[in-house]
Amino acid sequence: MEEEAQLNYLLRELMQKIEGLESTALVSREGLIVSAVLEEGISDMHIAAMSAIILSTCERVLMELRKGELDICIIQGSEGKFLVMQCGADYIIVGVLDEDARMDLAFVNMRSTTNRIMDILED
Repeated sequence: MEEEAQLNYLLRELMQKIEGLESTALVSREGLIVSAVLEEGISDMHIAAMSAIILSTCERVLMELRKGELDICIIQGSEGKFLVMQCGADYIIVGVLDEDARMDLAFVNMRSTTNRIMDILED
């Protein structure tokens, strides 16, 4: 299976594991989409750019406050959540969740998927 198909498969599998995960994407740190499974009406270009900016900003805050390395960034709204997690040195995995999605399942499954993605990208 080619790399692109493997990455898309992992993102689709992640969506099946987390009830309430509406969209997910793998993004480069430069803000470019690598692979995505997005609900209708969501721009892959906007998700990619915003994710890169959010990750960079959160890392900067933690560095300035001397609070270590970023684990996960959570933006919680009244109707859902946006998660941004580093995926190796060069990539970001993001998730758009509805308001009832279980965060513990999201964290565990996103980390597991991140490890699998890094295995594919390092080959």
